[in-house]
Parts: sequence; C-alpha cells; structure tokens
Amino acid sequence: MTRLLLFLLFFTSLSFAQDSKYNLNFDEFEKDGELPDDWIVWGNYAIQKDSVDKVSGPYAAKIIADSTASFGSIAYKIPANYAGRYLKLQGYIKTENVANGFAGLLIRVDGDSGSLSFNNMQSQGLNGTNDWQRYEVEVKFPDEAKNIYVGGILAGTGTAWFDNFSLMINGDKDIQLMKPKVLTYKPAQLDTAFVDGSKFKLKKPSSTQVQKLYKLGKVWGFVKYHHPEIARGKINWDNELFRFLPKLDSVNFDLELAKWIGSFNITEEGEHNLPDSDEYEQTPDYSWIYDESFLTEELSKKLQEILKSKREKKHFYFSINPSVENPSFKNENSYLGMAWDDSGIKLLALYRYWNMMEYFNPNNYLTEKDWDEVLKEYIPRFLEENEEIDYKKNVLQLIGEVNDSHAGIWSYDEALNNFFGKKKLPLKIQFIEGQPVVVKKNNSVEMTINEGDVITHINNEPMDDVIRKNNKYYPASNQSARLRDMARKLLHTNMDSLEITYKNEKGVFTEKIASVEEWNESDSIPSSHKFIKNDIGYIYPESLKRGEINDILEKFKDTRGIVVDLRCYPSEFIVFSMGNFVVPKPTSFAKFTSTSMKNPGYFEYRNGSKVGSHLKKTYEGKLVLLINEETQSQAEYTAMALRIAPGAVVVGSQTAGADGNVSQIILPGGIKTMISGIGVFYPDGTETQRIGIVPDIEIKPTIEGFRNGEDELLNKSIDIIEDSKKL
Repeated sequence: MTRLLLFLLFFTSLSFAQDSKYNLNFDEFEKDGELPDDWIVWGNYAIQKDSVDKVSGPYAAKIIADSTASFGSIAYKIPANYAGRYLKLQGYIKTENVANGFAGLLIRVDGDSGSLSFNNMQSQGLNGTNDWQRYEVEVKFPDEAKNIYVGGILAGTGTAWFDNFSLMINGDKDIQLMKPKVLTYKPAQLDTAFVDGSKFKLKKPSSTQVQKLYKLGKVWGFVKYHHPEIARGKINWDNELFRFLPKLDSVNFDLELAKWIGSFNITEEGEHNLPDSDEYEQTPDYSWIYDESFLTEELSKKLQEILKSKREKKHFYFSINPSVENPSFKNENSYLGMAWDDSGIKLLALYRYWNMMEYFNPNNYLTEKDWDEVLKEYIPRFLEENEEIDYKKNVLQLIGEVNDSHAGIWSYDEALNNFFGKKKLPLKIQFIEGQPVVVKKNNSVEMTINEGDVITHINNEPMDDVIRKNNKYYPASNQSARLRDMARKLLHTNMDSLEITYKNEKGVFTEKIASVEEWNESDSIPSSHKFIKNDIGYIYPESLKRGEINDILEKFKDTRGIVVDLRCYPSEFIVFSMGNFVVPKPTSFAKFTSTSMKNPGYFEYRNGSKVGSHLKKTYEGKLVLLINEETQSQAEYTAMALRIAPGAVVVGSQTAGADGNVSQIILPGGIKTMISGIGVFYPDGTETQRIGIVPDIEIKPTIEGFRNGEDELLNKSIDIIEDSKKL
C-alpha cells in the first residue's frame, strides 16, 4: 500500500510537471542541459542540479558559492500577460554555511523601462545552515509589466538549494492555472519606424546648430509632458524627435518647429487652469514659452495652447506612485542595440534625462550649475565623439550634474568597467582626514605597504591631481560621499601593476604592487547588537534580521544608554519600531514634497511622518546615533526620526545627503540611473538633500586613531552615555 501510494504521488508530481506551463519545480530536462529547461544563470557561482537533496520530484537546484565572485542566481522568465495587483513567489530553500551574505527567493518585474518591482529576501538575512523550509516574497504587479523573473539567489559564501517554486497572483491564483490576458497596445507602441536607429548623424555641430538643438530639447520635453495626445499614448515621442531632426538646418527652423508641434491636434475640448504658484514651494519656469526673443510668436502661441489644454489623469510616459508620491518613468525605450555614432539617439538620451530633471526632480534647484546651461553644454559633448565609452562617460558626467548621491549608473556596464579598470590592487582604501589611507590589505600578496599608510602618488601622479581628475565621474550630493565612492575604484587599473608612493611614521616609500583580477575586500559585518560594558547597548542595523529589533529593544530596555550605529544601510526599517520605543509621544520629524500628474514641475509640501507612542513607559536611557558619509537614504531618514528622542545626540560627520524614495530612470544604451524622487525636509523646512544630517557633535576619524585601532566615534558615544556633562 505504501509503495503504491509513493508511486501515485510520484506519478502525480511528474504529470503536473509535464502539464505545467512553466518549469518552476526544476524537474524538466528535455533539452538535456546542465540547467532545468528554460532556466538561466545570473552571476558567477556554480549552478548544479541535485537529485539527492530535494523536496520532491527528480531534482532541486543547487548554488555553490565561488569565493572569487559576489553572487550567483538561477532565474526563470515568465511573460507578464496576466491580470493582478501583486505577485507572491513561494518556494523551498535549504542552506549550508552561508556567511557574509544571504540566500533568498528572487522576484523581479520588468517593463520597457527596466525593473518595476523587486525583492530578493536580503532583508530577511537568511544565512548559516538551515534545513528545507518554505519561504515567500511579494512584489507589486504594475500594469506596464512586460516580464516576470523568478529564481533563487546566493550572495556571500556557502551553498543553497531551491525547490518547488510557485507563483501566485493576488495571493491565491496560481499562474500555472491562469489564462493569459489579451494584450492591447497603444499607437505609440505600434510605431516601430526607428527600431534600427534614428538615421540622423551630426558630429561637430556649429554654434547655430547647438542653439537650435537647445531650443528643440526644451520644446520636445515640454510637449512630451504636457500634450494630452502624448499622455494618451497616441504618439511615440521618441520617433517624432527622429522624424524632425533632419529639419535642423532649415532656414525657417522655428516655423518648421511650430508646424511640427501644431500637427498633433488636441482632440478633447476644455482648458486646464494652472495652479497658484504662491501655494507651491517649487514651480516650473515657463517664462521661455512667452519669450518672443527666443521663440517666434507662432511657436510661442502653440506651446501656450498646450500648456492650457485639458490634462489627463494618466500619462503614457510617467505616473506618480501612490502614498510615496515619487515619479515612476515608464514606456521608455532602452535602445539596447544602439549604434554609438547615432546622433539622434544620443540627443534623445540628453533630452530625456534633462527634461526628467526639469519637471520631476524635487531637488533640481539645488544643482551647482544652472540647469539650462547644462543642456547647452552637453549638446556638443554628446555629438562630438562616436565611441561607446565617450557616450557613457558623458552620460555619467551628466548624471553628476544633478548632485545626488542616489544618482550614478547602477547597471553593470562593461565599457565603464574597462574604463575604470578590470583589475585592482589588493588594497582597500578609505579617506581619513581627507587622505587615502590603506585600511585593509591582502596578506597573501607580498608587499611592504601596510594598513594605516597614506597613499600620496599613483604612478608618480600626486593624489590631489588624481582626485581632481576623477571628481566628475562620481555623482554625489557632496564631496564626502564622492570621496567615499571614489575610494572604491581609485586603485582599479588595466595594468599589471601600479607604482604606489606612500608615507607613514617612518618616512616616504615607493613600491610597485601587482594588480589582481579578483580580491574580496569586504569586511565582516558586525553582529546586529551587543552589550558594551554591561550597561550600554549597541545596534548595527545592517545586520538586523526581520523582526529582530523588538527582541533587542526588550534586552536593552533597562540599559544606561543605546548606541545606534548608522554608518551603514539598515537591512530592516526600524524608524517606527524603535522610534516608538524612545519617543514618548507622536512627534513630527519630517515632511515631504509631492508633484501631480496634471502639474509636473509643481512641488508642494505634504504631511510628513510622525514617530512616537503614548506608551506608559518609554526608554529612559541616553540615545546616541553615529553617522558619517556611509549614512545614506534610509539611514538618514532613520537618524531624522530617532534624533527627536529626548536627549538624543547625533555624533559624527556629514552624511551622503540623499534621502527620500528613489525613482529609476532608463537611458539609451540600457543605462539605469536613479534620483531622489521626493524632497525630504525637517518639519521647519530645513533641507536634507545635499546637506545630509548635521551632527550635534562633529567628530571625524583620525589617521592616528585608525593606526591605534580606535573607533573615535564609538568612544565618544560611550563617554556621552557615561557622563552626560560631556555634551
């Protein structure tokens, strides 16, 4: 009876696998490959099938960490032609000796403009050795989704197994049993006239051409975000740019521009009333639309008609995320196969990014350069060179003009990787007292330079010159964050070795150090919490596991003080769980800006967040928060919330100055970047963007302190807790 039952269970499982639309249980190998059918590999770890260690069926998937890489993943692609609001991926995971990372289920939803939602269980911190257990992750399922990727991921070291995946829509509908929805397309999506490129080339524009292209860029972007027919998805606005560019040298350029804009009829009657500018903190500059020294009367009139036309509640190219109210950019073609001498697509990249910042960046008024001048400056730069690396360096520098530590190029890019150097010296540096100090070395490589030594030259070039030359390639809100990022790549190279001049207490020395292709310079992450001197608690939020903070606070409730080390990125959102523990009553600590679908470029204050609880008893000890340039985004937001606790003290130095939820941007060439999508302010209107969190007590690490193995910020926090008079 038992054998028959086992046979029936196996037969049922096998039949289901064969009948299933998607091979989510890893069991189908009809293509006789090393991987289950239709599964793909991301990362560099070894992926195997395992017929011994499994939950059910013939096989499970197994990822074995390779110490020379950073992660490995096995993924499966599913078309997103299903109806629903959210997706839930369920599956079994087993781990063995996972350290310095995590194992997790992975789900990513992509649209034309890249990733729309993502979760890989990193915040749960699944590591160590664990037997088979069922887990699940959820993400939003946006209407503009095109593909769903599900899989398993391993970061760090160790081994992880995955088996029996299922993908549910709205929590209870198995995608294997659902019928695909009928897809409908907007006219803009059906216009494929320029799939092979813009067919426009211009390498060295004259000053007259640059002025025309500057005008075209402003007009193109304004019309894109204000014309109701474009909002409805009736017009592919990229393609219309490509259609118009050949008229650049027309004698009557403004007339051609007016005829072009006027050819897109506004079909719906009605008028849009612009909001009262006095009610907004930031408003778009429409003065150029009325400036007849810049535009002809006819062109000015056409743009004014568009400005006052009836607006749509939805837009083909952007939306405003509910609740958070940051912009989401959609239906933007990534032009993955673009030719690097395609002047039209390169201009499109510049126009797209510049206008996104013009109308949707809540912090655009904080840029160091006038934003109009940026557009003028970059037009010839984008056109003059025809190599991939020139284009991508220009994009990287353009992104840097926004002065936002959330910006940068966040997708792996082979060309930029080659530019910075695919090899690196087996040294880790950090800027201390403004100087690059060796903070870690690979002891298996023979060299005389040591931790604590200060690098003064690279290949005889003074470090001040090296830093000055590299500043433009590291987008950041402030110089502290820029040097933080620069330190991670300054010793990258394509050469077999670099000559390093360094100094220490004994003198100045020069040494040729061989480069390596791989070296794991990551430091071990501190434990999530510990006691200091028995009566002081210490929390390191990057190491927190889901829900762990409540148990930690229970342990620390009677301590003399708690140190929260925010020189990291929290793995758990502890603003309210810890805020309610230390703040005795609900208190405002931040307010935000928001824009709207109908009025892009208008930003107003909206209600922010409160933290605190009417508990009978809140924490009575001293609270000290540690910050530095590693404190960014969620960590900065956490510091804003916790510092309102009675007697809380913030110790350290300038943070990264990039708070607020991010908005992703896709640029031609498959480039992914981001901006801080909402403005974040203190309740009195004080800015946090670029400035960061200002400490109550400014302390920066010293070279001497590092050489002596001291954490000067932590030492100061202990002093504050032990003796409140030292404030």
